Amino acid sequence: MIKKLLASALALIVLIVCTACQQSYSHIEGYDDVVNARKLYASLNSAQLTITDAEKGEVTQKLSFLYDIQDRLSYSYFGTDGEITLYEHHNGYEYSYFDKTEWKTLVEGDENYHFYTRIAKMSMVDEGMIFLKGESITDSKVTNTDKGKVIEFTYDHNALNSSMKNQLGLVGNLVSFKVIYTLDSEGYLTKMEQIGKASQDDTQSIVTNINYVLEIKNMNDVSEIEKPEVILES
Repeated sequence: MIKKLLASALALIVLIVCTACQQSYSHIEGYDDVVNARKLYASLNSAQLTITDAEKGEVTQKLSFLYDIQDRLSYSYFGTDGEITLYEHHNGYEYSYFDKTEWKTLVEGDENYHFYTRIAKMSMVDEGMIFLKGESITDSKVTNTDKGKVIEFTYDHNALNSSMKNQLGLVGNLVSFKVIYTLDSEGYLTKMEQIGKASQDDTQSIVTNINYVLEIKNMNDVSEIEKPEVILES
């Protein structure tokens, strides 16, 4: 049940996580910058992530993480799809999750216990968290700013519908899709916005807007991981 809940929560970010291997598409303006930003993200010792459904104005996921001196991952996680809400905390050795009214803890040897390291990475702290599918990019634009760069990729929605069929099941078929990456002066990603339209109806008579925003803050500046604040439904 724990793994099912975790899978459900992580599925909320269906368009963000993409773990496919990337080939070289250096001819695409800004592509190498995003490739480098993915590597820099995966190398972080700690950070705080927030994912917001901008269409609804609601935070759907929060993650704070930190590697200890043994390279074990500690993290605090909150995720919701509006129906199921998941709270998790891991100190690197004990894994806790909130079950209805109370926290429950698993340790090594218990069924469903798991832990992550820099080698056996949690998907949300790996490169795939920054969406990139070079083979599906149809247009690119790079804008230099006083703080870094803003890179915009337009994606072939039909190609994404074919290659990401299982992931897109929650939103239907994409009608349009683009990603805007904001990088700081050192090349780290600070913000990624995914904007598009999708339809559950093949005739596209009902189209919904997609606008998910990933923000990364306090990079290499998190010193402690606390349990997420649980908000009980009234």
